[in-house]
Amino acid sequence: MIVEKGGCGNVLIALRTSQHITRPLNDDEQRLNIPKVISCNEQRREITVLQSIANKQVDRAFTFDKVFGPKVQQRSIYDHAISPIVSEVLDGFNCTVFAYGQTGTGKTYTMEGGMKSKGGELSAEAGVIPRAVRQIFDTLEVQKADYNMKVTFLELYNEEITDLLAPEDNPRSGDDKQKKPISLMEDGKGGVIVRGLE
Repeated sequence: MIVEKGGCGNVLIALRTSQHITRPLNDDEQRLNIPKVISCNEQRREITVLQSIANKQVDRAFTFDKVFGPKVQQRSIYDHAISPIVSEVLDGFNCTVFAYGQTGTGKTYTMEGGMKSKGGELSAEAGVIPRAVRQIFDTLEVQKADYNMKVTFLELYNEEITDLLAPEDNPRSGDDKQKKPISLMEDGKGGVIVRGLE
């Protein structure tokens, strides 16, 4: 997860380890002497890749701004990595939260989580998006602010960008939805814009 803070242009790198990558080895794996390949140290903000080359242990440690272990709760990730960014958005800064990783590593779960709510309350499994929306509207309500909100929900997949909120081209039944790819353009000021978005 890359968290870009608009205020000073800082980029913070927060890493969430998946349960299936850093989980303890099961009995069969221990019996077969399957080596553990990754360890996580949240306090030191470090992930270590454990490997043996020619019977010599050669570990590589990587340090990040924040590291969340496999047992971290969704709320903790939000409170420590995302909530301050949403506060900056409400102060008028442009901010980005960018989830990156291989297929099946938990990006969608981290961003969306369990979307079920009870009586308007977010579930413990709610991810970044529903928590951010809740924080924005709760803050605006407390401020009794008059506001206008515009939302963009883009997906970058296989080097194509699609607007997930755009109407479908050739609607079909089932889950096979077709979205028209959109393109990036330079804005003439050294920036990049998505065609069709404000």
